[in-house]
Formats: sequence, structure tokens, C-alpha cells
Amino acid sequence: MILDPDWTAHFANPLPLPTRIELGKKKILNVDIRQTEQWLGLTDADGAPLTTTVWGYGVNGKVGYPGPTFVATAGEPQVFVWRNQLPLGPHLLPVDTSTHQAMPTQAGMIPTVTHLHGGRVDSASDGLPEAWYTQGFAEVGPAFVSRFQTYSNDQQAGTLWYHDHALGLTRLNVYAGLAGFYILHDKNEVALVKAGVLPGGKYDVEMAIQDRSFTADGQLYIPAYADDPIPGTTETVADTLPEHYHGPYPTVVPEFFGDHILVNGMAWPKFGVEAGEYRMRVLNGSDSRFYVLQTDNPWVKVTMVGSDIGLLPQAVTVMDGDGVQEEGEQLVMAPGERMELVFDFGAVGGQSVVLRNHGPAFDPFKGMDGDALAGGIDSAQGYSVGEIMRFDVAAGPALNNASVEDGTVLDPTYQAILDSDADVVRKLGLFEQTDHHGRIMPMLGVAEESLDAAGNTVFGPLMWDDPTTERPLLGDTEIWEIHNFTEDAHPIHLHLVKFQVLGRHAMSFTDEDEDGVPDDVTGDGAVVAGEDTVIDPNGFVRIEDEGWQDTAWVAPGEVIRIAATFDIAGEYVWHCHVLSHEDNEMMRRFEVVDPMALAA
Repeated sequence: MILDPDWTAHFANPLPLPTRIELGKKKILNVDIRQTEQWLGLTDADGAPLTTTVWGYGVNGKVGYPGPTFVATAGEPQVFVWRNQLPLGPHLLPVDTSTHQAMPTQAGMIPTVTHLHGGRVDSASDGLPEAWYTQGFAEVGPAFVSRFQTYSNDQQAGTLWYHDHALGLTRLNVYAGLAGFYILHDKNEVALVKAGVLPGGKYDVEMAIQDRSFTADGQLYIPAYADDPIPGTTETVADTLPEHYHGPYPTVVPEFFGDHILVNGMAWPKFGVEAGEYRMRVLNGSDSRFYVLQTDNPWVKVTMVGSDIGLLPQAVTVMDGDGVQEEGEQLVMAPGERMELVFDFGAVGGQSVVLRNHGPAFDPFKGMDGDALAGGIDSAQGYSVGEIMRFDVAAGPALNNASVEDGTVLDPTYQAILDSDADVVRKLGLFEQTDHHGRIMPMLGVAEESLDAAGNTVFGPLMWDDPTTERPLLGDTEIWEIHNFTEDAHPIHLHLVKFQVLGRHAMSFTDEDEDGVPDDVTGDGAVVAGEDTVIDPNGFVRIEDEGWQDTAWVAPGEVIRIAATFDIAGEYVWHCHVLSHEDNEMMRRFEVVDPMALAA
């Protein structure tokens, strides 16, 4: 959908703020997963509201999309029971049963399992993709342990989120509405708010940015059949598939990009703010869409104070609010990532400010070339997906000043991980293959010959069911060097751990047989990244790489080096957080092994 010239008129719907539920009073919290009807800001040709069928989370019978924001305190554990109460029958969206997915035996059963994204939790409570269960726990997956999910909240303050993670159905269940915020406070963060360093109270706002498409009557739309149009393009699903493809249908598509941007479940939202400072907890909860965020008014100052897992060691001013749009005054957000940003509206009282998206319009993200999109792809500017929301700033004096500025110390306990701290360095790879139907299938794997858990020597792309290759020892610090051999960027998420980005390095390789795997150019019979590839030793980091992360994107032809300490034993997963990739084999297990158990 191309924007009409008077695009500002579209921002007509007040931004909804999720209900906040303070945890700690109930030791066991029952959260319902149910179907409901909700207004997402859509109207018919006459301006009458159109309601949309969605799936939502809720407490005491009140469910919605997104779900309530759960507010926890560090060190105070909480037990959740996520109760699947979806109606019996077909899924709300078309399901491709040819992919590897949770598959109940009883008709009408719909699998769900909730993952606390960014949570440091035991494996049994992690929401693993094979720990799924159906309505009323009638059927459960092979990794299911208990209906009680225990979150120790034994970590620093941060903006986490929860979402469905059922094997092969994550993209559909999240698209239907199964996601919400989980905010964790600790003593350090509370002190910063009380001291006026960070905004708090009503000036602390969560914003989940997601793209969606709809049918003419306002229902969720996702292309899956041959003649289904691809939003934002002139193509159909058949155009994205091999020339002689004849099924199965419905089918997965390589990526999905909607033509409406929603914030907290509302299209074309506006938000009234005072002429002062707000702490915005921003989540990219989209399937495949990367956002490049920028305001349309360079008098708005934006300071980054937090990343995925918590507060930055020091605040970083990204947009300096001097009235001049300068190079670098924007932020890239990949699917699954969160950022805590302090917006200072003090210089624009009585005006309106639009949060814009300069990311790709309807194409996969390929990285950045300075401030421009790499790969020559179309920017979202000029399209409906180029404008996210509008802030209407009240006139008058600011009542909500905060003292945070560039360089303000926020996390005095932060310690950088050094190369010398690593017990193990692993070389891992991102690959693109085709499935037995000829469809694109992105995959994870290893970028050097490695031993898997079964004792096999393996290299290259690996399936979900292949034996585990990443088995860190409990307490070890590892560096993972992730090599992107594909043509698109991928946001890589590790469960359990928080990690630091040590650097990004340009990489080139030879693939004369075009099999998606580097060639053995040294002729020694083995392919090893760094020997059969050329890696620039001069690395760099982006503003978005600062602090503790759980998700980081890797550009095509790039190696990203991340470091983490694996401090709870058990099985977990790592995967691409483009949900359409995660659901189609771009996910692998890793196992944190207790050496004492090995010795026993």
C-alpha cells in the first residue's frame, strides 16, 4: 500500500498501553491463552470499525493482543501456568503440514508453548519448541516436563518479552497475537528512577512494533496458497516458489512482510506526550521485518539506555536533538530485539513528531551501507510501512525531566568479556539450502569440521533433528563466531544466556558449485572458516551492539563474534528470529553439560 500525500491524517487511533500486572503477590499465576475479537484500528469504506479475530494472553478471563505486561522484581521467583484454552478446530491461520512441526494426533488440537525471551531459566521452564501442549494439556510434546513454569528472575533489570514457541508453528501463533512484555526491575534501576536519572511511572512506556496484513473484512491475512497475493508486491505465492512446484498447499513462504504497522496491536496509533522525557521500551515483534528507526523532527533527542537484557554500562546519545539530521542518527532493530530509549520532547512542545521506518519496504534486510540500505533495496519511505506512529507533544513546560545524558553510568557492575576469557571458540554458520520440494530452506550449522554428540564429524548446514554440535561445559565462557553465507541478514537468538558482541568482520568466500557452502579452496579436504574464507581482521561494533544482548543480526558476508557464559546445565536452542526461518529449519539445539555429571 502506497501512502497518500496526506499520510499524517492516518494517525487517528490512540495508542493502547498493555495492562501491567505486578508479580510476587501470587506464587502461582494462571495465564489464559484464548481466542477473542479485538479492534486493531481498522475501518471499512464507510469508517465503521472492523473487529479482528486474534489469540491473546490474559488473566482472570480478560485476554488481548498483545498480552498483559508482567512486572517482576529481581530475586523474587514466580511460577506461571500458561493455560491453552483455544477453541477446538482448525488453526486461525493456514498451516503447512509438510514442515517439521508439533503434530498432535487428535483432531482440533492446537499446540502452544510460551517462551520467556531473555529469561535466565531452567531448561524445563524455557518454553522449548518440543515442550508444546494442546488444549487442557490433552497432548504434550516430547520435551514437555510440567505445566508449571518457574521463572527465578535471577538476573538484572531489563525489558524481556514472552511469546509462543511451538515447533514449526511459532510464526503463526505469534502472528495470531501470542506475545507480550515482561519487565524486570532491580535495586540499581529503581535507584536511577528515584534519583531522576531515568524516567519512571507514566513516563515509562512499552511499545511492541509488529507488521500485519488483513483481508477486506478485517481478518488477519498471511499468504499460503498459490494465488494468494504477497503484500506490498504484484506477486503471488506461486511466484516465490520453484517453477514446477505443485504443492503442498498451504505452503510456507521464505519471509513475510505485512503492509500495516501496528504498535501494541493498533494500526496508525498516536500518543499524547508532555514536552519532556519518556523512557520507551521498544520491541520489534515482527516476523521478518527489520526497522531502521528515525524521527521526522531532528529537534527530538534520543538516548539509548538499555538493550535486550538490561541497562547499558553507559548511556549513548543516538539522535542529539540539535535540529540537524546527521549521519548515524538512526537505529536498526531486528526481529526479536528490544531497546530502551529515552525520547526528549522538550524542544518540540505543541508539535507532532512521527517515528519513521527507513528499513526495507517489502524485502529482506541485507545490512547497512553507512546510513543507506545495503543491496539497493527499496526503503519503506513513501509506503504505508514507512510511518510507525505519531507523538502529539503538549505545549507548556516539561514536567518529566530526567538527567540521563550521553555517558551517564547506568550499570556500574558491567564487565566486558575479553578474548582471553574464552574457554572455547566455535565457528558456526548460517546457510541457505532447498527442501525436498525445492523451496528455500535457511539453516544453521558449523563452519569448521566438528564432532557432534553422536561422534560424527560434520560440516555445513544441519537439520533440527541432527545430533547436537554445541555442548558448552557448565560455567564455561565461549566465543561463537557466526558466519553468514547467505544473501540476507539473520537475527540470531540464544536461549538462556546473555552475550556481548565483540565485533563484526567482513568475510568473502568462493562457492563455484553454488551449493550454499564455501568451497575447499586450500584443497586439504576440509572446509574451515578463516582458511577457506577471507575474513577482515579489522572488526567494528554498531551502536545497537552495546551492552548485554540475547539477539544480534548478522549481515550477508559478515562474521559476528559474540561471547557468553553458560551457567545453567540443560538443553536449550539457538535460532534465527525471523520467525518464518525459525519455523523452517533455522533452529538448532545446544546442551550445557555439567562436567560432574559426565564424570559420574
